Amino acid sequence: MKPDARMGVLLITLGLAVGCARAVDAVPDVEGSAETLRTSNFELEVALRGTGLVAIDVSVFSDRIWPTGDTVLAIHGLTETGPTYAPLADEVLGQLGLRPRIGRVIAISLPGHGASGFPENLPSGVTFGQLTIEDNVAVVLQVIDKLRLRGLAPQIIVGHSMGGLAVQASQQALIAQSSSLAAKGIELAVLLAPVPPHGRPWTQPPPSELEPFIVQDPALGPYLALSAEAWLGGGFLTKAGTIAPNAPTPDEVETLGYNGFEPLTTLLQLVESPITLPDGTMVTVPRPSVDAGVFAPAKGTRLELISFSEDGLVQAPDLANLYEHLTGDTTGAGLHEVVAPDAVHSMFISNPEGLVDALR
Repeated sequence: MKPDARMGVLLITLGLAVGCARAVDAVPDVEGSAETLRTSNFELEVALRGTGLVAIDVSVFSDRIWPTGDTVLAIHGLTETGPTYAPLADEVLGQLGLRPRIGRVIAISLPGHGASGFPENLPSGVTFGQLTIEDNVAVVLQVIDKLRLRGLAPQIIVGHSMGGLAVQASQQALIAQSSSLAAKGIELAVLLAPVPPHGRPWTQPPPSELEPFIVQDPALGPYLALSAEAWLGGGFLTKAGTIAPNAPTPDEVETLGYNGFEPLTTLLQLVESPITLPDGTMVTVPRPSVDAGVFAPAKGTRLELISFSEDGLVQAPDLANLYEHLTGDTTGAGLHEVVAPDAVHSMFISNPEGLVDALR
């Protein structure tokens, strides 16, 4: 199976659950810029496609000085991991000027990303490389329920890029079950440069070749494994083609665990490119569809959508269209464009202080 030639530069960084929870040893404390960030990890076992099981790594960022406040559940984008949220967590935890005040950020790594495991016992013939965005949605929904059982129920959910699409699709799935994120206790959804769902406008960047980064594994199936340099080559580029100041170095990407493996099917589904089946036939799997008004006021969860002026992967005009589609709000009250020379797709990593200041 090979990626279609139309896959864009966005594939490089697009990016930004039921079973028993198992606690593991906490990782050492991580020094933050304000020396306030405390990090620990545990695992949640979630089910996939009925028979499959996978251990999801959960990073918990909490504040040393102001440990009380709302809990955020953060969902990363394509090829990202939960640890990519550490810089933003360090910036927002305990800040008295933020409303609501944040006391804890819980960031998960999706299957095969970061310290999360690969699924086992999937239905016959299904591999990690064939997982889809809908599988990510299944993980998110199970994680929400399992965190509540552990006394860590989130009041806010954040999604970056493809993770923002997973948040949209999670609300859609819950509404189809006569539930909602609000019914799960989530009062606010924040989408950072989210990928639009199927059928909504999305101006994709020019194509690039990713075949050198496709791994054909006999057990896991085909997946994307970017080098650290390639991982940096999309989310931190300005529209002028320069890397944003304060972007992590390739060594930091590796050391901090920012770069994760991505199923090839997920990657192709994201841009709705054809997938070759084992029998040689081609099929295009669309991104999840999300109905108009799933975040309308009556649904109970307020939506804030953030775009970035230098983002060439998910651009501001498309997100203005998406915000109105999701909320029915024509005033743009919850729509924010961060305008700055370094306001790139992954600004939440490279300049979280600038991001928070721009939104304050």
